[in-house]
Amino acid sequence: MQIRLSKREDAASMIELEHLVWTPGTTPGNIHFDSEADFLLKSPPGSKIVVATEDKVVGILGYKSPIPLLSNKHVVEIDIAVHPDFQRAGVGQLLMDKMKEVAHEKGYIKIALRVLSINKKAIRFYEKNGFKQEGLLEKEFIIQGEYVDDILMAYFL
Repeated sequence: MQIRLSKREDAASMIELEHLVWTPGTTPGNIHFDSEADFLLKSPPGSKIVVATEDKVVGILGYKSPIPLLSNKHVVEIDIAVHPDFQRAGVGQLLMDKMKEVAHEKGYIKIALRVLSINKKAIRFYEKNGFKQEGLLEKEFIIQGEYVDDILMAYFL
């Protein structure tokens, strides 16, 4: 497996992974891309950290400024997706370790994320990586007819 920044030729594999991973149990919205061009507009080459095998991307970590203000430039917000066949195989850990490295290099002091309260596996992974809950948005979403909380978590470098 190789960890690197995303490339244009990763688009089809990344779309497949995004469509597979982002379900009502992991995201409050419908994630769908109609074409590689549509995906590349939102995720240009080099904008994500990926873990790839010889033939496909098996992990993606996106990062961006949550608020595009100079006063918030020390904060980065992440999202992470790992192919179900590669979960518990160290892919998520590779991505998280690389993100912490990138954050240090770019001068970020806070890595933030949002996770649904029903996504217990992800919450355990984030806690294992030193993330702490900073906030809770109660009944923030209605997913499949049920209220779901949104948890705000952060890791400080």
